[in-house]
Amino acid sequence: DQMALIPDSYIDITAEKMRIYKQLDSVVSEKELDRYAAQLTDRFGEMPEEVKNLIWVVKVRNLGASLGFEKIIIKNGLMIFFFQSVLEKLGQHQMFEVKQVENRLKLIVRKVTSMEKAYKTLKMLQ
Repeated sequence: DQMALIPDSYIDITAEKMRIYKQLDSVVSEKELDRYAAQLTDRFGEMPEEVKNLIWVVKVRNLGASLGFEKIIIKNGLMIFFFQSVLEKLGQHQMFEVKQVENRLKLIVRKVTSMEKAYKTLKMLQ
């Protein structure tokens, strides 16, 4: 998981940050998340990159879950998917690489350099 924290320069009250993290954790619809991001901007001003990234993390997590992925790890430009039931959707996309590690399959996409790219890659599987 790519960790994204709200910087103190944006919101310096710990209790407020905890409330925001909890709220973000409960949002499942993309429209609701976009609305919440707009509310944050209205209340606290333009979001710094860390907060924008946090919104992308939630979007990737939610979209990945809706597509049947158990877990997604994004690091060093790779996006690695852990899944059970999405194999039938992969046949139409050449960019996906499937590997077996022990008794689990991994799905790998190269050159995923931002949370936005991760999200757009997941959208291809919808």
